Amino acid sequence: MKKICMYLMNGMADHEHGYLLIALSSQIKPKYEFCTVALTKEPIVTMGGLKIIPDYVLNEINKDDIIALILIGADIQLWLNKEQETILNLAVELLKRNILVAGICGATLGLASKGLLDERIHTSNIEFLLTNFVKSYKGIKNYKNDVVAVSDKNLITASSAGSLLWAKYILENLEIFSKTAIESWYKYYNLGISKYYIEFMEKISKEEDS
Repeated sequence: MKKICMYLMNGMADHEHGYLLIALSSQIKPKYEFCTVALTKEPIVTMGGLKIIPDYVLNEINKDDIIALILIGADIQLWLNKEQETILNLAVELLKRNILVAGICGATLGLASKGLLDERIHTSNIEFLLTNFVKSYKGIKNYKNDVVAVSDKNLITASSAGSLLWAKYILENLEIFSKTAIESWYKYYNLGISKYYIEFMEKISKEEDS
């Protein structure tokens, strides 16, 4: 089974992957395996103090099995450390093979440092972070200001305020549910109107039965 791999690092933001994980857990029969990967098997400690043990060390994963790579935000400097070269090089390789890479918040700086934002429409927390901290960044012409999430050429980027829309784009790209089911899911969490949750549950049940 192909794998959706979420990269873990110390100091990662706790809130940015929540919507995606809750949506993936709603699948009746998952299309892909969701797993966490890190540089070692040591527990990582999130920004909020949670300890998480990775499912795999990065070099244990067959790259051909990866259907999506999920990169969560953290302090800006953490994503620009040399320690992240391995995961960012993997992101480069996957995008060359048209495999989905999704980065949110501080992860966008790591992606920018590899030139991955230069020719793709993208966003981040604020353009100043990219232009000031990533000296090699040449993508300002493609930066979308005051937009919380953007999808372009198998790369999905978002600000720290964009985790819901970012998750929606990931679900659509991977065709986890039908477009109408994803729209109902998104409307429920965006608007809090209960009928959309009911619609979502009804749609995914019918899709599973069909």
